[in-house]
Amino acid sequence: MFKLLAVLSLLFLSFAMAWAQPANLTSLSFQLVALSRVPDGDAGNGSSYNAKDLRPLALTPSDYVHGVFVSIGTGQGGRRKVLALDTAASTSWVMCEPCRPPLHQVGRLFSPAASPTFRGVRRDDPVCVPPYRRIHSANRCSFAFPSATGYLARDTFHLRHSGRSAVKSISGVAFGCAHTTTGFYNEDILGGVLSLSTSPLSFLTQFGSRAGGRFSYCLPDPTTSRNPSGFIQFGIEVPSLPRDAHTTALTTSASGYHLSLIGISLGNKRLDIDRHVFTRHGCSINPAETITKIVEPAYLVVARELVAQMNELGSKQVKGPPGGPLVFKISSRVRTRLPSMVFHFADGGDMWFTSGKLFQFSGTTARFSVEGHGSHRTVIGAAQQVNARFIFNVAAGRLTFAEELCSREAA
Repeated sequence: MFKLLAVLSLLFLSFAMAWAQPANLTSLSFQLVALSRVPDGDAGNGSSYNAKDLRPLALTPSDYVHGVFVSIGTGQGGRRKVLALDTAASTSWVMCEPCRPPLHQVGRLFSPAASPTFRGVRRDDPVCVPPYRRIHSANRCSFAFPSATGYLARDTFHLRHSGRSAVKSISGVAFGCAHTTTGFYNEDILGGVLSLSTSPLSFLTQFGSRAGGRFSYCLPDPTTSRNPSGFIQFGIEVPSLPRDAHTTALTTSASGYHLSLIGISLGNKRLDIDRHVFTRHGCSINPAETITKIVEPAYLVVARELVAQMNELGSKQVKGPPGGPLVFKISSRVRTRLPSMVFHFADGGDMWFTSGKLFQFSGTTARFSVEGHGSHRTVIGAAQQVNARFIFNVAAGRLTFAEELCSREAA
């Protein structure tokens, strides 16, 4: 229902963070939410938003936005924002006043003039290197991404820690103030993006030397509880590996985190897909994508097999527009027998997706919540990541994952 989040960045520049962090700050965790409504306790602290600022309760995981609460600025200029979680964005940014077009979002726009700790990044600052541009006439450092343009700056960030009332404040964080956005589908909620990539200007890179290059998240399923929330954790806050955890190789590039996908099974059948289809086009994992996309040649095989297996169950496909999602008429009996799917990785790791993560239900219809028409690569999206713990060990080049009940009532 919602358009796929076309998010690209919110910032925390690495050099600024390294100098600004207290020496004893070796771990960090902060609230991760699946938003359809604002948790009642999160409406203060310099923000004007309340429950009316967000969309009404949605019905499926792909109708929700997974994000984190971050307060930016100090004094009267402090603003509580919701930032999308993105493992592919090269840097992070937030919409700043003035911003065009004026997108509705949680809270008021961040106003640089209202925060006494706000400082613009000058053109001679060490962080102002390509792809950033030195603006000599204004003594500024600018950025231009596909979805946002603006200037780099520094201010204080406040993160709600571990579900408690405690807040960790980090001063001097470099970030991007966006004054123009293009094609940024913020769902009337998001004020920017939190980057967890390995790029020099991402949050992880800035905090990584103290966190050991490790972070973890467990995306709550918004269909199982009201205002579900969890936490994203760094460093020693990352939980121990569960006994039933799977692990696979993790590689990084400027475009995110990549997995060595070589095959797919649907139900109990390994599909006849040449492994080079996956290795040629690549596979990544990113919670900023609302649902999983499979590279088109492989998706067409998956789609044909799914239709065949559903026919065997006595469930007929509901005809729709060419290239549209697969929708089936189902009975209560069929609903309990829907197939699962497995991604197979080159080093023997398997990632399972239960039928509950693959289908969205409405009355007597089931929609396959995986797409692939026109897709040039495979991306594991948020709807298929819910209720699973993911541990990214960037330093070791490993991704560990296991099923876990992530949802809890947001405080």
